[in-house]
Amino acid sequence: MQEGDRNSKSLERNTLGSASGEQLRLDAETAGAFLRKLGERLDYNINIMDRDGVIIASRDPSRVGTYHAAARHLLESGSREERISPGDHLPEGTKPGVNLPLEVRGDVLGVVGVTGDPQVVGDLAQAVKTSIESMIELEAMREAVLSRRSRKTSLMAYLLYEEAVPESAVLALAGKLGYDPAVERAALLLRLPSGKGAEEALSKVKALRVHDSQDIASALPDGSLLVFRRLCSEKAGDSAGDLGILSGYRREIRTYIQACIKATGIRDLACFAGSPQRDFSRYRGSYRQALWLASRVSAPGGEPVLILDHLDEYLLAQTPRIVLDDALALISARVPAELRRTLAATLEALEASGFNIKEAAARLGIHRNTLSARLERLSSFLGCDLRGDAGALSLSRTVAHYLELRGGIVQDAQRAR
Repeated sequence: MQEGDRNSKSLERNTLGSASGEQLRLDAETAGAFLRKLGERLDYNINIMDRDGVIIASRDPSRVGTYHAAARHLLESGSREERISPGDHLPEGTKPGVNLPLEVRGDVLGVVGVTGDPQVVGDLAQAVKTSIESMIELEAMREAVLSRRSRKTSLMAYLLYEEAVPESAVLALAGKLGYDPAVERAALLLRLPSGKGAEEALSKVKALRVHDSQDIASALPDGSLLVFRRLCSEKAGDSAGDLGILSGYRREIRTYIQACIKATGIRDLACFAGSPQRDFSRYRGSYRQALWLASRVSAPGGEPVLILDHLDEYLLAQTPRIVLDDALALISARVPAELRRTLAATLEALEASGFNIKEAAARLGIHRNTLSARLERLSSFLGCDLRGDAGALSLSRTVAHYLELRGGIVQDAQRAR
């Protein structure tokens, strides 16, 4: 067999059927994910070869796809181990180390090799061999029951609910589905109006190619849609006219929602966006942020709500109550009752209008003199003018959110200590 034929053949298959019907596989994606995880804790180079002696995964990327003569020799001889010492007369491209067959249910699927002095790496090679064989066994059991749809369901479960799943398992499953773990994504929670089916909406979105191959989407049991949407705003300075990171995210997500509205015909589609992530282990956090937004903030149709625009409220909500009470209970207890009831809405309108009294009053639906009086009372209470004192504005905003968390009720100062 020519080396080129051997390389292409190794990438397309290395599958054996077992008596019980499961498929025993040693594929490059799973092997690569295993070595990436293992490489975080080991300094030795490890190679995994298929049954043709071709390296399909290695901690040295330059060796992937090359022929490993010692591995092929081990497979042809049927030996249980091959040790290559530093003093041996080594063929070109061969390095000292220990090579062991990968055997599952009596079938030899390939070879694992650990580079180094055999006296030093022998036990390590045995441990790696056992780990890879166990991984292949588990993958075989999964393959017996997993279609692409069930794989995707499993991936979503791993990302959202199961905290103890090994990262290597998540990476391997994502690799089988074609999802690049290095892509930046954000959780988008799409709430549909009553009577609109999530599965039907998702089908329409896919039919019009609103999604690309790196979007991870699923209909949730509550009738919502969850999309881990691929983002490109990390390149905003190059490709989006120097929008900047926040404006870039806003524009990308708004464009996506408008495309979804066009595809589904649902004009009052609400979207809540968690923070962008590039680590599967943090996707759960982005999803929970979107859930928190959905429970707290109204989303006008076509205009997504981003956690990045509500971080102060979110962080306050996540801070332990005793910490908030220690910092804010006494001051909040002193806020006059008439200010307490209107503080949050007043600040929101003022900030949204750039402290334009006329515009802010219109947003609140009150006369501008009424708003001016509120602002004067607040400035009098603080002894500072919010328009020229960043600390006073920050404190007012934080107190307003704290009062909302406490339901607008603050205990007497002496009882709150």
